[in-house]
Amino acid sequence: MKEVITSRQNPRVREVCGLTEKKKRREAGQFRFDGIKLFREALSRDLKLTSVFVREPASEATDALLRQAIEEGKLTEREIVWVSDSVFEKISEEKNPEGVLCVAKTLDGLHRRGRAEALAKRIGDEERLLIAESLRDPGNLGTVMRSCAALGIDCLILTEDCADLYNGKTVRSAMGALFRLQTLTVTEGELPALIGLLRERGRSVYAAALREDAREIGAFELTRGDCFVIGNEGHGLSEETIDACNGTAIIPMREGNESLNAAAAAAICVWETVRT
Repeated sequence: MKEVITSRQNPRVREVCGLTEKKKRREAGQFRFDGIKLFREALSRDLKLTSVFVREPASEATDALLRQAIEEGKLTEREIVWVSDSVFEKISEEKNPEGVLCVAKTLDGLHRRGRAEALAKRIGDEERLLIAESLRDPGNLGTVMRSCAALGIDCLILTEDCADLYNGKTVRSAMGALFRLQTLTVTEGELPALIGLLRERGRSVYAAALREDAREIGAFELTRGDCFVIGNEGHGLSEETIDACNGTAIIPMREGNESLNAAAAAAICVWETVRT
């Protein structure tokens, strides 16, 4: 007979709730995500799942997925944590939870951090890039990751003050892109240096910013190695970053309209990058 946790004060319940905090995620080297779709995606990508919390009784879809994971050796019975409906309501961040919540090891091999020079060595000459500075909204970051993965970007470069990759909103908005898109997070203040290193290797880097000499984004004759830099949702790019680039690009819009959402602007930049 399966053991079902019914107490909201259970140590395992407190532990998984703690993973909503960035500090606790870093200390544990783990993150969490809700839903059957992400559970299925995680299994297909061979993520190391440390536990799967399941609401009792499980849905047919969840039960079938659990059996499949066990048969394929991707999950053991001991890693499945059965909880009551009341407990699942406490641990889930979803408005309409599907009854399954996974905890996995952080993807340190896929998402790396470091100084400009070290990260530049990890970027292949044929890799398609997008660079984001100070993108602080986790929903925007997740959406940018989703666009990058879907349209063909190989590596997303981030600054340290971007939203946390493992924030629940980032994970949900990325819709599985977190599990397959490479990211490199550059040490604070070193993005201009990294851009300089990319330019030394023959790449052109264009800032998505409004300046007098800015050109419309479609006017650039891009090669495979060229890329764009997008900035903060409210303040755009820093002057230091813009100055480090080859030039500036603007997305033409009808008069009287506000600037595009950062994630929407990023998708346009990505499309321009990958269609060359």
